[in-house]
Amino acid sequence: MKELFGLAERVIGGILPFSLLLCGGVWLTVRTGFYQLRCLPKAIRYAFHGMFERKKDTFSPFRSACTALSATVGTGNIAGVASAVSLGGAGAVFWMWVSAFFGMCVKSAEIALGIRFRERGKEGCTGGPMYIIRNGLGKRFSPLAFLFCIMALIACFCSGAITQTNAVAALCGSGAVRWILGAFFAGFCFVAMRGGKKRIGAINETLVPIMAALYLIFCAVAVFVHRSALPGAFSAIVSGAFAPRAVTGGAVGSLVSTVAAGASRGVFSNEAGLGTAAMAHAAAESEDSAQTLYGIFEVFMDTIVICTLTALTILTAGVTIEYGTQASTELVRAALFQSYGAVSGILLAGMMCLFSITSVIGWGFYGRICLSFLPVAGKEGLFAAVYSLCCVAGAVFPADTAWRLAAVSTGGMLCINLPAVWMLSETAVLVLKEGTKLDQRKN
Repeated sequence: MKELFGLAERVIGGILPFSLLLCGGVWLTVRTGFYQLRCLPKAIRYAFHGMFERKKDTFSPFRSACTALSATVGTGNIAGVASAVSLGGAGAVFWMWVSAFFGMCVKSAEIALGIRFRERGKEGCTGGPMYIIRNGLGKRFSPLAFLFCIMALIACFCSGAITQTNAVAALCGSGAVRWILGAFFAGFCFVAMRGGKKRIGAINETLVPIMAALYLIFCAVAVFVHRSALPGAFSAIVSGAFAPRAVTGGAVGSLVSTVAAGASRGVFSNEAGLGTAAMAHAAAESEDSAQTLYGIFEVFMDTIVICTLTALTILTAGVTIEYGTQASTELVRAALFQSYGAVSGILLAGMMCLFSITSVIGWGFYGRICLSFLPVAGKEGLFAAVYSLCCVAGAVFPADTAWRLAAVSTGGMLCINLPAVWMLSETAVLVLKEGTKLDQRKN
């Protein structure tokens, strides 16, 4: 049984999702005429336009984007990047960029299909890969839609409640502090989820821009302090992408290891291909097809901006990187110590708390949507209670198994969702074109 799970972890949690995402990303990029490259300026403009046009009582496209970002901008942007750099060398960052480039187009296509095949429920519009599969491919594919929901619920508990809380608790040592942290996360999460999608959206709309801005400033200052090392860092990223042995002193000698480390961390950081963005944006109370542009903006902000700044903070600080071994937040903390001194630990812990709490709420939102699709609809209150209690479990228990289950379940989500996106790519391309035209008319 243990060997079987290990095989599933290596294939479904690693090799297969990346291969599918790469193939799907290239296919959609060609079919859309490099949509992500042509529309990046529009996507950034559209996102900032939405930030200053907030509507208090509706689940707007901007709230949808903040909800999607709340789940993607998490501890993976800190611990995940540190892991990628230590396991694959500086060159892993380059392959993170490559996966993000194609991921932008994939995520936009997911949002397009989520909008096209969504339904109206008791809380307003709802959608996601399960609705795309059932309404787009036909009812004969319903078993796949149900399987996606099961995978997503497992990922919700593992990637959301348990692992996110555990990543913060790891900074707090042991003892009563962990219990207090877990109880705080559980209480905050329960209150947010019991308020439905409007409360979740309102919280994310407030917290996500603040935490992103704070972290960007936090890392930008650290990089500026060591700006003289920037040319060397970029040189290591580019040269290490194709010759990792030269950059890591032989500790990472395989190009495959470097590609896998960067691409896999990029995929599971920005969630392109998982279908979560389709759930977030299908819930928007808007017929605005231009919100497909958020697919570009979310991946760009998550991976190209935030993950890159984390990587540059590490690479310019001059800290010792034990290549070939699994690093985590301790590597980022050591890098920040070079700029901020003893206060760096407190600042990093604060940022981790913000990243984690929004990720927990974001994944909880996805869990509610999946639950409403299954025959157990109406159990949202029970789900909110169990999900919140998992935050306590994540804070006080080792989360190694949860991390491994998260990799398999999210990989399973991608393996179900992405083929459906391929099969409906004609529809996705049409919606993307509609969104671009709508944005042009607005401007």
